[in-house]
Amino acid sequence: MGRVKVPLNKKIEIKALLEFGITQRRIATDLGISKNRICNVSKKLKENLLLSNAPCQGPKKASTPIDDRNLLRLCKKYRTKSSQILSSELMLSNEADQSFNFVPKVQGGGGSISVWGCMAGGARGPLVIYSGKVDGRAYVSIIEEALPSFIENGFGSSNKNWMFMHDNAPSHQSKYTMK
Repeated sequence: MGRVKVPLNKKIEIKALLEFGITQRRIATDLGISKNRICNVSKKLKENLLLSNAPCQGPKKASTPIDDRNLLRLCKKYRTKSSQILSSELMLSNEADQSFNFVPKVQGGGGSISVWGCMAGGARGPLVIYSGKVDGRAYVSIIEEALPSFIENGFGSSNKNWMFMHDNAPSHQSKYTMK
């Protein structure tokens, strides 16, 4: 759900109430508008900005409609190429000597490097960097490699008074790990 816009007539009413000396919290409860929206109107008043929801407010777009069409054309033409290759081929009209800067974003599982670490009291264990997805087998091998030396250095070889704990990550709860 997007941000709720306060109608202009409500903003004018808020302005009058603020000028009358009523608190933002009271205005919010009386008008049924969030305190954040009242605060935003108050900021606009202090900065002498327009109260209307004028179009074109917000950050200026870096590309023109022509640039957008060119980008779409390139994406359709080179569906399997990476964003770095596309960025070298696309030039923005307002930046003739600079290529378009893509920032690739991947949600939900785009990375392939995992980091494992451990701690106890004031002692920190090693950070193990593992490339690829960590499944049950990889998790067990990381623990078998890194944990014994940390326990020996942190607690001493004769001290058996420690407990290993982990969270409910899928690799921690796999059938292979639970064996």
